[in-house]
Amino acid sequence: MLLDAIGGSLPLSVGVALSPLPIAAILIILMTARARTNAPAFLLGWIAGILTIGFVVFLIPGLLTARGDPTPLSGLIRIALGVAFLLLALRQWQQRPAPGAPVEVPRILASLETIGTLRSSIIGFLLSAAHPKNTLLSAAGAAAIEASAPDAAIQYMALVLFSLIASLGIVAPIAAYLISRRKVVALLGRWKDWLIRNNLNILVTLLLVFAALLTVRGIRILTA
Repeated sequence: MLLDAIGGSLPLSVGVALSPLPIAAILIILMTARARTNAPAFLLGWIAGILTIGFVVFLIPGLLTARGDPTPLSGLIRIALGVAFLLLALRQWQQRPAPGAPVEVPRILASLETIGTLRSSIIGFLLSAAHPKNTLLSAAGAAAIEASAPDAAIQYMALVLFSLIASLGIVAPIAAYLISRRKVVALLGRWKDWLIRNNLNILVTLLLVFAALLTVRGIRILTA
């Protein structure tokens, strides 16, 4: 049952892990003088945000039948999330810079070089719990977990594993930094620049993929 919950939510957790903006944020933090304290604080805030979204979803009644099968409400929620992803993708695409125009660094990234530990954790929390794409993916992941595991203890275990998988994009640069700081700093800088330049394309692609996955899953629940 735990494996079913993890398997059902795995694509969504990977989608959270591949978020370009949080990865760019941790790369910037790792190139600052306070990297050893700010990076773990950012990671803890990030995980706390994902867990918070999951706990909120678990409190929503009526997603499962007495047998543990998804209800029509669960299907409708998935379709609504799919539509939300599609609309968000369209909005992001409309806001893309004109061809040849310089890519503007998001404000939240520009402030990371001078912040302290507390603000690092707060920004980590906001990027997972308040960023539209990550919030929707985490909510959909928690709903998938609940649909696969009616037992509350298994749900919470699966949610913790979901949050850990969703944090791999943050953990990997931190691990590389701690293992070999001098060798990876220049590489992290190149990754950061690439992610900032391609943030929009990556984001829109992920949003469209998960819009399709969630909508199809919702329709299958409604027609089962």
